Amino acid sequence: MSGDLPLAHLADLLRTAYQLCPHAGGGTPHELPVPYLTNGRPLTIALVGSSGVGKTHLLAAMLAEVEQGGLEPYGLKCLPLNPDTHRAFLRDRVHSLLQGRELGRTGQQAFARFADGLLVTGNGTTRPVVFFDLAGEDLAQDGEVARFLTGVDAFVFVLDPLRALDLPSLDPVRERNGLRRRDLGDEAFTTVLNRIPRSWGPYVAAPAAVAVNKSDLVRVEPAVDRWLGRSLPPRFRPDEVRAESRDAHAFVSRHATAAWLRPFDDCARCTLHFVAATGGQARDDRFPHGVRPRRVLAPLLSIFAMCGLLPGVDHREAGI
Repeated sequence: MSGDLPLAHLADLLRTAYQLCPHAGGGTPHELPVPYLTNGRPLTIALVGSSGVGKTHLLAAMLAEVEQGGLEPYGLKCLPLNPDTHRAFLRDRVHSLLQGRELGRTGQQAFARFADGLLVTGNGTTRPVVFFDLAGEDLAQDGEVARFLTGVDAFVFVLDPLRALDLPSLDPVRERNGLRRRDLGDEAFTTVLNRIPRSWGPYVAAPAAVAVNKSDLVRVEPAVDRWLGRSLPPRFRPDEVRAESRDAHAFVSRHATAAWLRPFDDCARCTLHFVAATGGQARDDRFPHGVRPRRVLAPLLSIFAMCGLLPGVDHREAGI
């Protein structure tokens, strides 16, 4: 039947088609857009963190920046991997966030949910980039996690200061949100790191970035304000990424237990970043002063650099 269709028509049909994920194995099936496997080697990025740490808000803020051309100064052009999925993500997540509405928890049934995907072009090469949201506490109960993780190329570990940092200034916010500080780290971090294959000696080979989200809550701290007040440079600078990683590592080390830095200890290449997906706290399901994302593309740019996707950047110089 496909032989009767013009090539342009067939290509357009494939752009909106889906097929079963090759890493689903015998577990719960999930689908991926066909262009995921027809446009070069895919790059799969998983956001990791317990429920409520802000993964959904962070990804929405990231893709809002991408939609506004935030990757173009770095030599990258982006198109939707699947137009329908991308349109739905923009409508349900990005536009809602930019209009000041708090995003509800995903309520997903499986431990991993395909969120959105892009076709990213740089240096004349196009690669599919897909984002998965790993479902918090569900990770600890799901026997399919190890099978899925073998197909993940990079991780963004989303750290919540309200759960991690021993700072008295955060106590009123913790009380208002019904949260407690955890000395044992993020359960989702632990589950994922315990199950990722170690293929680089004792380390995880997949590049990782730790995003210290909600950093606006601790902006009174000089180390945080130093970075959160800066715009991202118009070109990727490995030396600046290392400096931010050094400051973020020292800050978390000073105010949290070592368990919160396990991604840095376990991954062969890892960067750390101060980010703010919303720039403020929600009240009655809205952000009364609007949203003011800060430095949300920093973790993504580091992942791209470590994976060799950024033009003009030696992937061996990226990461720590």
